[in-house]
Formats: sequence, structure tokens, C-alpha cells
Amino acid sequence: MAQPAVTALLALLLLVAPLFRSGQPPLALLFLELLALVTLAVVLWNRPRGVLTAREFLALGLLLIIPLLYLIPLPVSVGNVLPGRETYLVSLSLLGLDRFPVSLNLSIVPLETQSAFLALLLPVAVFVGTRALDSKRIVTLVLLLIGIVAAEAILGLMQFGGGKESGLYLGMESASFGSAVGTYTNRNHLAGLIEMVLPVTLALFLYSMGRHDHERIRDWRRRVSFFGSMRGHAAFVYAVLAMLLLVGMIFTRSRAGIALTMLGVLLATLVFSRRIGGDNVYGPAGTVIAFALGFGIVIGLAPVFDRFAEMDPMEDLRWTMFSATIDGIGAFFPLGSGPGTYAAVFPAFQPVDLGQWFVNYAHNDYLQWLFEGGLAAALLIAWLLGLYFFQWVKVWTRDVWSRFRFVQVGAGIGLFLMLLHSLVDYNLHMPANMVYFAFLAGIFFSDSHAEAAIARRRRRKRHTPDLVVGSPQTNAGSVQPSGPHPEQIPNPLLD
Repeated sequence: MAQPAVTALLALLLLVAPLFRSGQPPLALLFLELLALVTLAVVLWNRPRGVLTAREFLALGLLLIIPLLYLIPLPVSVGNVLPGRETYLVSLSLLGLDRFPVSLNLSIVPLETQSAFLALLLPVAVFVGTRALDSKRIVTLVLLLIGIVAAEAILGLMQFGGGKESGLYLGMESASFGSAVGTYTNRNHLAGLIEMVLPVTLALFLYSMGRHDHERIRDWRRRVSFFGSMRGHAAFVYAVLAMLLLVGMIFTRSRAGIALTMLGVLLATLVFSRRIGGDNVYGPAGTVIAFALGFGIVIGLAPVFDRFAEMDPMEDLRWTMFSATIDGIGAFFPLGSGPGTYAAVFPAFQPVDLGQWFVNYAHNDYLQWLFEGGLAAALLIAWLLGLYFFQWVKVWTRDVWSRFRFVQVGAGIGLFLMLLHSLVDYNLHMPANMVYFAFLAGIFFSDSHAEAAIARRRRRKRHTPDLVVGSPQTNAGSVQPSGPHPEQIPNPLLD
């Protein structure tokens, strides 16, 4: 009962997350947080075993506990010596509030830290919920996610075609008008969504190529006839979806998004070209063709990048913003100003060059986390990145390239692209992209050893006939194959 319920809740989260300006309005965010709480409750109520490793449990625990530590009341005598609090205390003095016996917190603005804690329930619930599902249900949700991103890309293309006055922008006031934004308020955030999901779509396309009843296709005539089969139709659909996402990315006109898409196509080509269909049914020729196609797409996107990519109004000011943010990190180190407080505290460090702008995000997720969380955030970031790169070792050394493993590797590439994009933007502060990032992380960290074991047993059963006990042939030392064994039935998760 738990898995169907968790699947339905995650499907609802994936569907609803981007609908209302990527989940930024308070009511939309509240709805997502309530869904996250229900998802966590369902998962924990059923007490699943082995959902998280000890390292992952520690990381998620720290992710939720650290904001709560910033809400613990402290006496004024302690608050007086906290780094970076001088300006705040001077303000209390000027207002005459220092005469009252008030308590302080590690967070400069506790209410914002409370909001940040509640927002963290989203990625935690999605990650834990995804880890609680089997691979068949995960792949179903992946197909739903690809459909959602394709719909966003189509809406973005229609917005671009309708011009800046198009009603398809849904009344959003955005500096990205004239670009594809979908239901997001910023083209870079739609670009972030597409760049995360495109490698997964390419993975499914390349896995579907050439599959035919688990047999290695050696005859080119049969290889061509494959495209008339149901699997061939599936490969064609994935190819169309991948092209749609590529075109949607181009018309976001996001410089970072297009550049990272080129990197994603290149990485997918390098990883999957030797594994087309799961075991490279097309042989060396297929590998060469895949390399040529992948590199051709990357080379073809280079002039598109120059033609369509548009400079962000904040592009030239990013380095000024980064420098001021680093000043704030130094002022509040090692404690930080408190999770979620960047927009409220940064004006104290905002230089004159940024005077006309209200800077609510640092345009670099890592710098903003260090600004708010100090040394604790630095250690947590290092721990999470370490888990990510260690998981690559586990995924890469598995010996079965099943469909789920293709999806898993594609998810890992999508996560890598988003981690790079976070150096120049704030995608991971957008609720919708937090949901999708956590979903892909749940896929990437899933344990597919069970699927690998099933595949190995299936191969052994296929090549080792059963003995017919008591038959004359058996008694004479010969072996007679028995009827079909349940283990020999093809597993849809692995084909």
C-alpha cells in the first residue's frame, strides 16, 4: 500500500511544483510543503528498511537540524560577541530597544530561517520518497517528468513565438520576456530544468536503440527492421522529446543553460555510446556513429549559442555581487547570518554599483549558503558533494547496464550540470527545481543491486538447463531441458 501512495504523492508534487511561478508564491509553496509533509509521513509510517544509508541519513539529518539550531534563543550577553552582529546591535541601540531584556538567536532574522527550514522539507521528502520506491515505479515517474519538461518547452516556444506582449507569459512580470520561460519567472530556471532532464531523455533513447527480445542483433536487415517495432517507436519518441528539449533550451536564450546543455550532450555521448541498447548491439560502428552524432550536435550548438544566447542584465554585476557576498561571509564567519536571511542582511554589504537593484539572491548558491550557514554550511556542502562523487564509483562499477542503470547515470549527469549551473545562478533556491533536483538525486542514489542480481540469475538460467529428476536420460548421465522457468521470463525493468 505504501508504494502506490508514495508514487501518487510524488507524481502530484512533480506536476504541481512548476505550475504557479515555479512554486514561489506563498500559497503555492505552502501547498508543496504540506504535500511534502504527507509524503514523509506515509514513508515513515510504513517504516521501510534500508531506504537510506547511514551516510545519507546523517546528511539529511544535518540538513534539517542546522536551521533549527539557528532558532535557539541566546542571552544578549552571548549575542554581543557573535561575529557580524555589531550593526544589528547598533540598530537596536538607536531604536532604544537595547534597554529591554530581549533574547537573540544565531539567525539575524529568525522568521526567515523558519521559512527556510520549512522549504527544506520539499527536497528531503522527495528524496526519501523516491528512495522508498522500486525501479519500475521510479521509471514511471521519470516518464511523467519528461512529459512535464516537454510541456514546459512547448509553452516556452509558444511564448517566444508570440513576442514580448504574448498572453502566454501568464501575467508574469519578468526581465526574461522575449525568451522561453514556461511557467517560471526566469529563463535561467527553465534552462536549469531542461538541462537536468535532457541527459535522462538521451539515456532512455540510447537504451531503446536496437533492443530486440534480449538478443544481440548481428544482421543489419534485422537492425533496420527494429525501427518498425514497438521498441523502435519508443526510441523514436525519445529522440523527438530530446530534440524538443534541445530546441526549448535554445529559445530560453540562457547562456549558462545552452553551454551546459552542450556539455551534457557531450558527457552523454562519452558515457552511453559504447552501451547502445544496453550491450552495444550495433558494435564498433554504432559507437563511431554515436560519437559523430553527439559531437555533431555540440559543434552545431556552438553558433546557436552565439546567435541566441542573451546576456543577463545582472551578468556584468555578478562579480561585484560575489565580492560583496564574500565580504559578508567574512563578517559572519564562522556562524553565518542564518539560513534564509541573505535578502534581509545583504543590503548592509551592498556596494553602490548595485544600488538600483534589490538583491534577493547571490546568483551563486554556494556563496549564499556560506553567507547564511558559515562553517556548518561549508562542511555540509563538502559532505554532500563527497557522497555524490562516491556514488559515481558505485554506479559505474556495476556490471549490468539495465534500463534503470541508464536512467540512473543520466540522472547523475543532470545533477552534475545543475551543480555547475549553481555557480552562476540560484536554481536550487527555486521550489520547483529543488523538487526535480531531489527526485533525480533519489534516482541516482538508488541501489539497483537487486535488479543486477535478477539479471545475473536470468542469464544463468538461460544457459543452464534444468535436470528432470528420475528421467532415463538423467540417470544415464545426460541432461534434458525442462520447461520455461519463471526466472527466464524477461523482466520489463531490465529490457
